[in-house]
Amino acid sequence: MKRMNADVVIVGGGTAGSYTAWRLAQRGYKVVVVEKKKRGTLGANIGIFHMDEIRFAQFDIPLPEGKELIGRHETGLAWPPDGDATKTVRYTFIVMELPLFISRLQKYAEKAGAEYFFDVQCERAVISRDKVIGVKVTKESETYEVPATVVIDASGVDAAVRTTLPKRLGIETDAIMPSDFLYVILQYWDDIPDKSTGVFPSGLNFYPFHKAFINPGYGDGAIVGIGQPERLKLAEKIQNEFLAERFPNVKHTLAKKTWGRTPYRRPPFSLVADGFVTVGDAAFMTKPFSGEGVTSGFTACQIAVETIDAAIKKGDVSKAALWPVNHKYFTDQGAKFAGLFAQLPAAAELSRNDVNYLFKKDIIFSSFDFESMNKDFEVKMGLGRLLSVAAKLIGGRISGGLSKQGFKALLNAMGIAGKIRKHYEAYPKNPKALASWEKKAKKLWGEQ
Repeated sequence: MKRMNADVVIVGGGTAGSYTAWRLAQRGYKVVVVEKKKRGTLGANIGIFHMDEIRFAQFDIPLPEGKELIGRHETGLAWPPDGDATKTVRYTFIVMELPLFISRLQKYAEKAGAEYFFDVQCERAVISRDKVIGVKVTKESETYEVPATVVIDASGVDAAVRTTLPKRLGIETDAIMPSDFLYVILQYWDDIPDKSTGVFPSGLNFYPFHKAFINPGYGDGAIVGIGQPERLKLAEKIQNEFLAERFPNVKHTLAKKTWGRTPYRRPPFSLVADGFVTVGDAAFMTKPFSGEGVTSGFTACQIAVETIDAAIKKGDVSKAALWPVNHKYFTDQGAKFAGLFAQLPAAAELSRNDVNYLFKKDIIFSSFDFESMNKDFEVKMGLGRLLSVAAKLIGGRISGGLSKQGFKALLNAMGIAGKIRKHYEAYPKNPKALASWEKKAKKLWGEQ
């Protein structure tokens, strides 16, 4: 059996894995990245994606240029279920070619000293005395052992390493269920003569009620997309209904149709074990309000790099030494996402009329709310605005603008979301307190 020694081995060479490899290699560590796909193929099924402009500076990533850059948009529009009373969202997105962005991150990592091995299948983690000490991989029927001080699972939604760990290591090992995905369908449209007439929208457009969007594509084309939980067929059904309702007679050429999936559930209660850390989609770190997980994953990657660096320097990569990954993530971004995720069931209970009313009265769906959600992952409400929102909700119920079911769902969601977020903000500072914290968390999530 061949061996490839490393300080850190990362399983997965996508955005989270490559960003982490880059930053750790910059700090002088020998980093090995094993990736199951061939070089240059990651992200090809998606093609174009959109990334917040402010995140490039936040994560110290140069802005895209050349073929990687598709466009830059300073504003977007949020549409109600009925009519054209849009809300302008003043928040800049960069439209990019995802495969080229991933390749750029890989090049940064390689320039810093990281080694990539593509077309490699991770078989399992190597465990010794309840500590992860490496991984076993195969390439072209040959087996390799990659011993490492720390193993990072950045393998995406299937979590190739985490799901093979023994439960006694104290980390959730269950594979994600099909119903816990957000299924995204992308249609690439070309030859759209109606764009110049205003019949078909240009720029960035989001339709929250349908979880649909229409964004710029290649050249004068557009990406017509949708994201729906539970089932791919459900996403396709709702997309067809949405297009038949909004754009029944828009002529176009369907250049490409593709689909993908992103995690749509809470992360594991712990992201670390002895010698092990998980980040990105493997740890279900997607934004609850959009399903995008690239930049939200980078937040955990930054924390992981700082923690792993300190742990290796101390000669201690135990669960306790790596625990700051948990504490720093879950008390901040993780807490915000938990609160937002807790509100998602309410959205399913809101009727079309409910959402139209909320749009009209600037409740949840105001320009400020959309901008704050993207920028800060929360909508901060002072006492004055909170009282105003409460009055509008009550007024909507009295007038009939808000259904009884919708009114009740919103109140319940606000209550449980606040409790869950507060609980995550009190995430334990050491592993010994996790059991009691987890017990209460499961109760709040309705898992007990």
